[in-house]
Amino acid sequence: MDQNYEIPVFLINGFLDGGKTTFISETIDQGQFDEAKNKLLIICEEGEKEYDEDMLKKHEISMITLTKEEFTQEKLQELDEKYDPWLIIIEYNGMWEKTLFDDMKKPFGWMVYQNIAIVNAETFELTWNNMKSLAIETIKDAEMVIFNRCKSGMNLGSYRRSIKVLNQAAQIAFEDESGEMVATSEQLPYDIDAEIIEVDDSDYGIWYMDVSERPEVYENKIVKFKGQVYKSKKFPHKSFIPGRKAMTCCADDTAFIGYVCIFKDSDSITNRQWVSVEATIKYEFQKSYGKKGPVLYAKQVVAAEPAKDELVYF
Repeated sequence: MDQNYEIPVFLINGFLDGGKTTFISETIDQGQFDEAKNKLLIICEEGEKEYDEDMLKKHEISMITLTKEEFTQEKLQELDEKYDPWLIIIEYNGMWEKTLFDDMKKPFGWMVYQNIAIVNAETFELTWNNMKSLAIETIKDAEMVIFNRCKSGMNLGSYRRSIKVLNQAAQIAFEDESGEMVATSEQLPYDIDAEIIEVDDSDYGIWYMDVSERPEVYENKIVKFKGQVYKSKKFPHKSFIPGRKAMTCCADDTAFIGYVCIFKDSDSITNRQWVSVEATIKYEFQKSYGKKGPVLYAKQVVAAEPAKDELVYF
């Protein structure tokens, strides 16, 4: 057999009644998978919505439902031999550990081609607040996150930032109740057109995400904010990172977030010192990022009092 032989696996994840079945059904009915000869749909949970058997038959898709106990390496190998699939769609159970599938040795050729997370916008805040660790497992490796059932008045910008802080590479889409795409516009808590963009302590996380995602808006603008000093020999000469600790899951799950800041008098500041930074924003390749990103050129760095709440929340 050709060692380059690959069987694409489409992994569709999300919580019960989040809309996975509807998404998969619509994708199949649109003929997205029709070119593949043998297609296998593996269902890991039974929600309120059921698959139309006539529709599956029309598109020549075989369907099998597995419990958690049945979802094993041996069972997947058995299915591979029985159905000889050219393409596999897995409707994963959002209550199962993601590592169950990630760490499993898969049949020869099975390769995850796309990992998509489906999120019910109506219940996102409840899920995020009460089952954050499971929500994080669902979305942290997803290549695309689709919010469905979006309505007017929802803080979609906040939802987007919550995803991006965990998974900056993810594409994020919003759909209304009829499945139409919803355009989002950020309502920023600071004046983007001000001569100096002044970022309050509580708004640091919003600025941190937006400055990375919309370089065309911030290029050459001046920003002023408060952060802690982080120095490393790995950073460019005369530079440091002024940043904040962000909580992504719980108090024990924090990460320091910030951008490289070029400052000629960097020797005058010390690690963990709180400072107020006024800097011009540029976009350049940085070795510490491994890609092009925001780089701050400091006009002024002065000692400051710590933020009232040292943690950033998303």
